[in-house]
Amino acid sequence: MALFRLSHPPAPPGVGEPCLRNRLPRHDCQACVAACPVQAITATASTPSIDEGECLQCGRCLFACPTDALQNIRPETRRFTGTTLVAPFSTLEPSVDELLMWHQEHGIRAVEMEMDKFPGWVRAVAALNIQLRELNAPVWQILPPQQKAINAARRHFIKANEVDVESATARTGRRARRQAFSTLSEYRLALDRALCTACGACARICGENALSLNEEALTFSSSSCTGCNSCAVVCPVDAIRIARQLGENRVLRFEWIQKSCRCCQREFYTFTPETDRCAVCQRHKYGMREA
Repeated sequence: MALFRLSHPPAPPGVGEPCLRNRLPRHDCQACVAACPVQAITATASTPSIDEGECLQCGRCLFACPTDALQNIRPETRRFTGTTLVAPFSTLEPSVDELLMWHQEHGIRAVEMEMDKFPGWVRAVAALNIQLRELNAPVWQILPPQQKAINAARRHFIKANEVDVESATARTGRRARRQAFSTLSEYRLALDRALCTACGACARICGENALSLNEEALTFSSSSCTGCNSCAVVCPVDAIRIARQLGENRVLRFEWIQKSCRCCQREFYTFTPETDRCAVCQRHKYGMREA
């Protein structure tokens, strides 16, 4: 009977404090839930929970999370030589999000495998190529396995075919993907200037600094946006919308003007020169703030 335990059991998979549902109780992010192939992640009104017994440790959720909130889960280690992924392959095919990082980080452009044995991988590569075409990027190929001859007379060369094979993982999360594809954007912002009160809540909540404001304008940089949708969640008048749209990186400026409220005499910002009262005074009927 062992008196001492020499190793600690691995910590169970979980969701950490950066989760959007922890920061904003109203947030309904389902990114990790949607990415899980076995429904091991559930999210109700609170922080998502992971069923350790059901979790495959496939790492798909890692690539989908906009805030890197998943804990104690590692992405699959894969083998490659040059620009080609090689066997052995995981039974569960990778997500398109993971393959995009292999494309950009490691310069992978092909997979060497027997298509009949890995239909899931074939579908994953096909889905990847659809997205790569939208990005005007080179697509991947599926190559037949090469027959590697070994000189049986020289036994020390038996593993010669493994010399150029490397192992690695791809960086995870939407933040890493935004850094890898910095010249491109995945999300667009729509702002209803007629509704916007220029309160600045959207810029203050943005953890990626995709939104910023100064005395002249509200600025949106699409290359930094991870699509977390926090700006829309905190907007008190539902003036902002974030939608997925692949394209070139754009910086949008929504210019406003500074005015003095005729009711409370405080400075405020507005998109319309005709507006003469701040957002707070507009909500007070019968001139209550003027009394």
